[in-house]
Amino acid sequence: MSNSHRFSNAERAAVYRAIAERRDMRHFLSDPVDPIMLKRLLAAAHQAPSVGLMQPWRFIRITDPQLRSTIASMVEEERRRTADALAERSDEFMRLKVDGIRECGELLVVALSDQREQHIFGRRTLPEMDLASVACAIQNLWLAARAEGLGMGWFRYLIPYNLHNC
Repeated sequence: MSNSHRFSNAERAAVYRAIAERRDMRHFLSDPVDPIMLKRLLAAAHQAPSVGLMQPWRFIRITDPQLRSTIASMVEEERRRTADALAERSDEFMRLKVDGIRECGELLVVALSDQREQHIFGRRTLPEMDLASVACAIQNLWLAARAEGLGMGWFRYLIPYNLHNC
């Protein structure tokens, strides 16, 4: 049976390869990402599904070294709190490398605004819809980065102002 919407064999293989080879990176190069490539990556993120095409996320590019350092300190503080909460697994957790904020070539913060529920279609009946949407945007970014030969890591810590690092 023919389906005119189906990708070619090579295209399908590329999609499945990007999915299978996507990994959370822990070691980063400081080389900046080509601006044209970064634009493509962000365009892929913005093509993610969101209820009513609300796109509740904002990507913020952090280039200031001092701001990177401040964010890294906040992440480290949360990391220590997490380790404390893990009790007997604390030492094991602290040996994991979970920080690349200072050395990575690009740092993007994904943000959802405070009190966004009053503006986001779908949240009245399912409050997590904006979080689901932003997760799809991050996944699109991650898969596009992989297809471009770039690694990506994310630091899943809530820090002030509802910022999520990616």
